[in-house]
Amino acid sequence: MTQSPEPMSLNTASPRRRGRLPRPVLYGLAALAVLIAGFAGWQLLKPKAPKDPYRTEAVTQGDITKSVSASGSLQALVTVDVGSQISGQILQVFVDFNDQVRRGQVLATLDPQTYVSRLRQGQAEIAARQASVAQARAQAAQAQAAYNRTRSLYDQGIMARAALDTAEAAWKSARANVQAAEAGVTQSRAALAITQTDLGRTKIVAPIDGVVISRTIEPGNTVAASLSAPVLFQIAQDLSKLEVKITVDEADIGQVQEGQAVRFTVDAFPDETYTGVVTQVRKQPETSANVVAYIVIAQADNPGGRLMPGMTANADIVLERRTGVLKVPAAALRWSPPDAAPRAQRSTGGPMGAAPQAGGGRQGSGAGGGGGQGGGMRGARVLEQLDLDAGQKQKAEAIFAEAMSKARAAASGDQRAQRQAMRAAMQEALTKIEPILKPAQKEKLIALRARMASAGGGGRQGGFTSGVVYVLREGKPVAVPVQVGASDGSFTQVRGELKPGDQVITGGGPRPKVEARPGGPMGGGNVRVRM
Repeated sequence: MTQSPEPMSLNTASPRRRGRLPRPVLYGLAALAVLIAGFAGWQLLKPKAPKDPYRTEAVTQGDITKSVSASGSLQALVTVDVGSQISGQILQVFVDFNDQVRRGQVLATLDPQTYVSRLRQGQAEIAARQASVAQARAQAAQAQAAYNRTRSLYDQGIMARAALDTAEAAWKSARANVQAAEAGVTQSRAALAITQTDLGRTKIVAPIDGVVISRTIEPGNTVAASLSAPVLFQIAQDLSKLEVKITVDEADIGQVQEGQAVRFTVDAFPDETYTGVVTQVRKQPETSANVVAYIVIAQADNPGGRLMPGMTANADIVLERRTGVLKVPAAALRWSPPDAAPRAQRSTGGPMGAAPQAGGGRQGSGAGGGGGQGGGMRGARVLEQLDLDAGQKQKAEAIFAEAMSKARAAASGDQRAQRQAMRAAMQEALTKIEPILKPAQKEKLIALRARMASAGGGGRQGGFTSGVVYVLREGKPVAVPVQVGASDGSFTQVRGELKPGDQVITGGGPRPKVEARPGGPMGGGNVRVRM
């Protein structure tokens, strides 16, 4: 019996089907691949973020006001404390806050009864003393008559000498009693005058014309003036003018002088600016939390009487004002392109701090020149900032070496003279290398010399120092050296090659790229700034 073969098709096909991925998975992978490809294409084709554009502002012509800002308070020109010299109870008060008073006007009264009684007592005592004088005079007249009779009898030989002496002594004693009685009257009158004065002091009167700005009493209050005169009223003499008491920091006080203008505002009227004049710079320091300050007094008008004593003043003392000058934003003097900034690389070898060249050699020692720049830049670093090629470097190093050698020889032994000679030599060397520079390098040299002059004291002449600003020309920053004058914090006076309307750069521009390169000390890398 022939057996039919076993069906093998099912067993052989089953392994192949198990090695394939399911169709849903394949569709998913295909979709994921399409998404990845689309995302990559979008990343490649999307527009790059625009670079930070240069921010510029126009050079303008106007006024520059240099000032010192400080805070202070308002007070009256003359403020008088009105008190009481005697004790007593307040009987009446005739004025209140803000009342206008005239000199001699009665402000309040104390109970006068005690002093009236003393006055009457004093008057009675004077009357008694006057009676004593009359009695003494009568006794003196009687003593004189007795003396005259005794004298006559003595001359006739009837009375003894002793009787005459007794009569004379009695007469002189009577005259002395008259003088004592008269002195008693004078004393009583003086006591009466004191009592009358105290009685007058029961009326509190205004010593000056002015405005009552303080009142501390009410009827019925008791005033005790045994130790000191209590203050009952405060009167401001004239509020049409006020004093501004300004606290100025010790760092700024040296610039403040009498006669300078003062501008100030108060919180009550923030939109209004008031003006005054410095009248006094007090030399007495005031120390608070280890901060030393000085008081400056300014006098200002009070139009309409709106300003009040005690208000806080935000004051600006005008130190200097220049009108119709060329000015640039202060930010323009602080901005510089990344390639114009000093390199972060420090000198690591060679005499006078010369930096190593890329080829392993050294720059000439004459390119050093320790203190020649005043700002601490050495010759090698100066050359590096100019980005010279090999041929330019060789020529420049020779020029620097010759200039520095002459400077050392001319000022040997005197450090101050040597520093001055080095500065002069550096400027001379920079002038000599200018003909071998390319236009872009010359622009860098202009900016570099301006920074060196400013950092080294560059010679303040007529209140100006050296500086540099960058003007945007054909889309690129171009260095322009200027003389920098007064500043108000926002704008700074300049003079030089700028003219009104020039667009000076105040910010923005491409950012520097920082990359590390091997070869630094301790195996580290030097940082190099590139555009």
